[in-house]
Amino acid sequence: MKDKTILQGLKGGEHRQPWVLLYFSTSWCAPCKDMALIMDEISMQYVNQLRMIKVDVDVDDEIELAKHFNVKGVPTLLLLGKSNNKSSLIGGVTSAQVKGWLDTQLSVMSKKVN
Repeated sequence: MKDKTILQGLKGGEHRQPWVLLYFSTSWCAPCKDMALIMDEISMQYVNQLRMIKVDVDVDDEIELAKHFNVKGVPTLLLLGKSNNKSSLIGGVTSAQVKGWLDTQLSVMSKKVN
């Protein structure tokens, strides 16, 4: 279980890291299971750029976070920036697609902050 303070802070747009990647998933979702290895790779590759938090939408406290961010399906990736910038990627995708999306979003969103 994740720290409730962290989850509540995310709902309020509060986080210490410049970038937080929320990975909304469930245990019963086949594409989510495929994405699990990809997300492990992503969390290691981008460890110095963002914090990744897996959100299990089957857990009561965590489903509230999914509702807050209007997540309609899984898997969903939601990138949050310090200045409340948001970008999402929905559905099962490849590692290259996630990396391409992240690289683009981190670049674009960084320019908006500066």
